[in-house]
Amino acid sequence: MPQITEAQRALVGRETAPRPAPNAVNEAMARFWCEMVEDANPIYFDDQYARSTWLEGTFAPPAMLFTWSMPPVWPELERESPISQLNLPDCPSTIAVNSVQEYHQPLRYGDRLTTTTQISSIGEEKTTRLGTGHFVSTLDIFRNQRGEVVGTHTFTLFIYKAAALGVPK
Repeated sequence: MPQITEAQRALVGRETAPRPAPNAVNEAMARFWCEMVEDANPIYFDDQYARSTWLEGTFAPPAMLFTWSMPPVWPELERESPISQLNLPDCPSTIAVNSVQEYHQPLRYGDRLTTTTQISSIGEEKTTRLGTGHFVSTLDIFRNQRGEVVGTHTFTLFIYKAAALGVPK
């Protein structure tokens, strides 16, 4: 399996152009989310209660951070993907390994978000029970309409060539 090239390493830290979220952070989508996960926290919808807290107002559930950047399923849109630029031809398989979100400030209803993505790391070749490949992490940075970072999402993948399966005895 080829080692990571300098051209591939040069992709690390290269941020995509900002992509605007298809919708503003909104109460209707937040309400559907809360119904789905059965989260009855009054801070999301009860303005009087929310104003009595240190947060001083309602906001969308933090776990929805990545949701706001998701493009519509239809019509299908082309998106710049740092992972596709990585081009590991001997590694046709991918599995998600880890996902971490960090929240920097509340997402207020009406916020208009943009997202940038970058490859944050490419690991050296590693062999696991699945096969041989590289652990690759991406970093999504979410900013509001004022350019303030509201959160980040780190996603780690194992991009690999599957190991040959032995015949059980």
